[in-house]
Amino acid sequence: MKSNQFILILSLFICNLNSFAQSLSDSLLAHYTFSDNLLDSGEKHYNILSASGTFTTNRFGQSNAAFALDGINDSLVLPIPEMAPISGDFAISFWYNTNSAKIMNLFSSKQTQDDTTDNFEMQLNSHNQYYLEYYQQLWYQTFVYWNGSGVDSNALAEGVAGNFIKGDWCHFVITREADTFKIYRNHQLYYLSIDSYYGNDLGDAVDLIFSSSPYRFKGVIDDIRCYNRKLTQQDVDALWFENNPIQFVTPQATDAYVFGSNVLVYWEFDTAQISDSILVQYRINNGDWINSIHSNLSWENYTYIDMSYEPGTAVEVRVADYIDTSIFQVTGQFIVSPYDWISVNDSLPFHAKDGAGLLSFKNKMWLLGGWDPPFHEPNYTHNEVWSSIDGVTWNFETLAPWPPRHCAAWLSDENYMYAIGGDPQSGCLTDVWQSSDGINWVQLVDTIPGYKKRNMVNYAILNNQLTLFGGEQCSGDGLNDVWQSADGVTWINLPDAPWEGRGMQINNSVDDTGKMWMLSGANEGERRPFSEVWNTTDGITWNLITDTPPWMGRYWHTVAWFDNHIWVMGGITSGIELNDVWYSPDGIEWRELKSTTDNWPLGTRHAQSTTVFDNALWYMCGIATNNAWKIVNQFNPIAIESPINHVNQITVFPNPTKGTCVVELNDDLIGKKYVITNGLGEILISGVITNKNQTIDLLNFPSGIYNFIVPSVNTATGIFIKQ
Repeated sequence: MKSNQFILILSLFICNLNSFAQSLSDSLLAHYTFSDNLLDSGEKHYNILSASGTFTTNRFGQSNAAFALDGINDSLVLPIPEMAPISGDFAISFWYNTNSAKIMNLFSSKQTQDDTTDNFEMQLNSHNQYYLEYYQQLWYQTFVYWNGSGVDSNALAEGVAGNFIKGDWCHFVITREADTFKIYRNHQLYYLSIDSYYGNDLGDAVDLIFSSSPYRFKGVIDDIRCYNRKLTQQDVDALWFENNPIQFVTPQATDAYVFGSNVLVYWEFDTAQISDSILVQYRINNGDWINSIHSNLSWENYTYIDMSYEPGTAVEVRVADYIDTSIFQVTGQFIVSPYDWISVNDSLPFHAKDGAGLLSFKNKMWLLGGWDPPFHEPNYTHNEVWSSIDGVTWNFETLAPWPPRHCAAWLSDENYMYAIGGDPQSGCLTDVWQSSDGINWVQLVDTIPGYKKRNMVNYAILNNQLTLFGGEQCSGDGLNDVWQSADGVTWINLPDAPWEGRGMQINNSVDDTGKMWMLSGANEGERRPFSEVWNTTDGITWNLITDTPPWMGRYWHTVAWFDNHIWVMGGITSGIELNDVWYSPDGIEWRELKSTTDNWPLGTRHAQSTTVFDNALWYMCGIATNNAWKIVNQFNPIAIESPINHVNQITVFPNPTKGTCVVELNDDLIGKKYVITNGLGEILISGVITNKNQTIDLLNFPSGIYNFIVPSVNTATGIFIKQ
């Protein structure tokens, strides 16, 4: 830019910063930064009177700069006389991070917990019984009420539930101008669903409490600001971009994209802090930053990245102000995934159904029972048994002698399949059935002695023991008991598990090391999912692996152990049906499988059927679908365990390639046979190695991932990518 233009822009930039700072301090009653203290950094010094909790990392990664509350006992008392009660215009702004789906009190102004006269309260995940549960038939993210019980007109709400309890930092603002309330989430205005008008005093002459009983807040808070004026959209934007003028919307650092995806990188920016020109760069595997093809104009706030790289390749994008490159933001590392979807059959020969058992047994997949309204009246459950050797063609085998059911414990080992218990439509069964062929079934017991009738139990085969854990009584009360049996006849009641009672995890998962997993879950009554990952090796000692996974808590989801990873797929969270798929090697580090190739199961689903069969993770059925998909690892497993370019491995270059490539080989491989396979293991080319630099022509091959294999030498493998 010309020098005079630069001076003008710089001057405007400084002026904008000055007005920005002035506007945010105007009429500020209290400001709590939680920078290793509980002091009010504003002029009035309304320091927090009492608090329980711990200092923790804030949204910028700074230690001891935010405050964590445990959801059990922790709370804060904020003495702000101008808000006791609240008169006239006001605003409350703060940042929070939670993944709890329970009702949680944010700011409360009450004489007592049961005060329904002079009060003011803001809640997360609330659903007022009349207005929100019955009248609106929706579950809301935030519910605010004042000077009443919450069942009259003095209330407002916004949604949708689950959008702001993902374990991400969220910014919340509630403000009033004259008699009109507004709620902002992440600087976006939400339309109010009940009543947004009230101009009189709010609450009573008591201190504000954050996380008041009985609904304590579980999560982290930061940067609470209270004003005795309204906040405008411009003010809210300024708070949103403060100390972070560039914010990426997509992708996320947890994303794992199918090979060949063309990923949209999109960001928001603050025009008060960013000039009219930016620098967009990307890098591969922590290498040098490369300038992206971009106009460098700030209003073009997006770019695309072609993910045609070797699986595991990490990609980052950086956007910086062209004038001041110290102002920048980085996406974090999103990767190329080795996995992809394959559509197997888009119209299976049976009705769409949910809660059906899908088992891998004696070289077949077996589909058992299910719920398929409007068919099979009066309960819409059935006892059909279907089988398939390939997922494409399905054969009806029989109507089993067990009562129709869905959401049973569906299990299989080397010798038998089992159907245990079932849904409330069938009377919350406690029976156990066994079959060695899927056609002939034997009832082992009618009732497991001492076993409470329940719905949607969790289940697995652990250490050769049929294992049932949790679920809920048909009354809706969650259970945390654990039962085991070696034969389905004699059952042992193990000690109760340490987790809060829950069910609604549709199928089982035990990993290759013998650990049984429980991920999330909920109870039918409240349907408030738990965001926890547990495992156990014996059903007695349970380990909480994490209570902050990057995915939303859910129910009616499926889990599996496939290709050395634990998987969680679909389900529902607080009324929202999902279509996400996540995988992890340890339950701690997670990646979300994503694709832009249009090769993906359309729509959302819950209570689908999942199993591992024929080196694939199967995903089919659900209440509104009767199609079948599978996830496969496109890459040779040997090659993944022993990556290319290591000593004694084959080197391929260029890689990726648009046509031909050269495979560099050791002398002792000359004369040996080689094959080239696709991701499904199908042989596409075969030949004999004639020299140590073998040329491979892929010009007529579609884009994808291919394997070079010398069958007689297990370590002689290589991976190459056709762009």
